[in-house]
Amino acid sequence: MKKLKTVLFIIIAAGLAAACKHRAAETERTPVAVAVMAIDTTGGGLTRTYVGEVEAKESIGLSFATGGKVEKVLVRPGDRVAAGQRLVTISKSTAQNAYNSAKASLDRAEDAYARLKQVHDQGSLAEVKWVEMLTTLEQARAMEQIARKQLEDCALIAPASGVVGECRARAGASLLPGESAVTLLDIHYVTVNFSVPESEVATVKEGDEVHIVVPALDDLRLTGRICERGMNASRVSHSYIVKVELPNPDRRLLPGMVCKVHIHEPDSRGIVIPAKCVQTRLEGQSVWVVRNGQAEQRFVQADEFVANGVLVTHGLQAGDTLITAGMEKLYLNAKVAYTLP
Repeated sequence: MKKLKTVLFIIIAAGLAAACKHRAAETERTPVAVAVMAIDTTGGGLTRTYVGEVEAKESIGLSFATGGKVEKVLVRPGDRVAAGQRLVTISKSTAQNAYNSAKASLDRAEDAYARLKQVHDQGSLAEVKWVEMLTTLEQARAMEQIARKQLEDCALIAPASGVVGECRARAGASLLPGESAVTLLDIHYVTVNFSVPESEVATVKEGDEVHIVVPALDDLRLTGRICERGMNASRVSHSYIVKVELPNPDRRLLPGMVCKVHIHEPDSRGIVIPAKCVQTRLEGQSVWVVRNGQAEQRFVQADEFVANGVLVTHGLQAGDTLITAGMEKLYLNAKVAYTLP
């Protein structure tokens, strides 16, 4: 029985091996259907893509000259305000008392001035007394103006039209002198800021045209020009900040919106192929081409994206037949079946 089982096992194993060889041979003989494209052009502009962020052209931090307890907060972040509009008020009891005292001193000085002027005009007042009176009056006027300004400063007024970006004031809380209460943003014009690696910053110049896409606004497309290129690189990322200024008359662009920035370089040369054709392996980037009716893996250098795919600068040349579909079924020297479009 043991010998019989051994013989049966050998027969079954031999049969399976023969079947596998038959299938492998059959697979090898069956061409893999693929789609191809002929490489016959070497033109193509390079489009570099960066991630940018919208920022207000100007940001104004508003604070109280004298501290105090917040009474009312009249705005919230995102509110649009006009020049001269009240934003926040603080308690004015102390400032009001100071003004009343200064006003009373001014009224007394003006009354004394009116009385002594008559005596001075008649020549009956010593000149030194008249000079003292004028000095006292000027001091009273100055103190009244200072007290009036402090009373007016109990209300934070918008110096220009804009949008409230941040409001730190809270009713009932105390603010220190100079502590920021409201940040006012001017978004009539905005800037799009994006980082450019040091290896590419030499190709970016002021005045270059850029194309911007804003996903938050249904892929709104805008065109602008570079207005500023940073001179100091980030020590962490070794990149430079580049800015594009854009008009924003309808206030649709808001600070913090993320956008894509495309810079086109028409003078770049290479071969443009679909991005799906490039495969990334441990050895590098590669594509499949047809050579003598068989699939051949070709290593390429494809680092840049362009409008219609990627720009290959090394590894392909005019006359090559590039495989664009069916790559997942290929192996080295596999026979392929295709029809040139």
